[in-house]
Amino acid sequence: MAVAIASLPAELPAVLVLVATALVTYGERRVHGYNYAYLKVVGGEELIPELMKRYYQLQMALPLIAWLSHFTLPHVLRWTAIPMLGLGLLMASMLLRVWSMRSLGRLWTQRCVFVPGMPRSDHGPYRFMRHPEYAAHMLEGLGLLLFFGANPLVLGLWFWNANNAAKICKIESRQLYELSVAPLQMPEASSTVGASD
Repeated sequence: MAVAIASLPAELPAVLVLVATALVTYGERRVHGYNYAYLKVVGGEELIPELMKRYYQLQMALPLIAWLSHFTLPHVLRWTAIPMLGLGLLMASMLLRVWSMRSLGRLWTQRCVFVPGMPRSDHGPYRFMRHPEYAAHMLEGLGLLLFFGANPLVLGLWFWNANNAAKICKIESRQLYELSVAPLQMPEASSTVGASD
């Protein structure tokens, strides 16, 4: 017990990073619940639900896995951490995620929901790139790798999720650029629309 208390100050930055990522994830889940219910009310159809679920589950677990693997893997499998650069990438990724969410407004969810006539966003970071939120998630993964110290397990999971993100981007691009033509007329939000997974 005394050893755990004595080592707490050294692990405090890691704990703060985990808490910050957990709070951002919690906020995203809340926004997703409201927006997902809203998009279903206006006729949205969910595409690739299993891939999206798998992607976000791994994205949410990655910070904890990165932290735990730092203690559980043999020293020879852990590479040197660059915490300040990692922290900078984590902060940039969180800002880009929040900016992306705010730019999409009621259209943002953690699922790929197709609404006929859905417009392509040209606000915020979408002026500069097609999929800024997925870019933010990849930045977050790199930030975690640098902050906690890279290892083969976390690096492999990051590449696996990057592959999932590439598949999702391809489907979302097709949805937005090929299937959507008319501007979307969004009805007023109903008071019956609430948080829902």
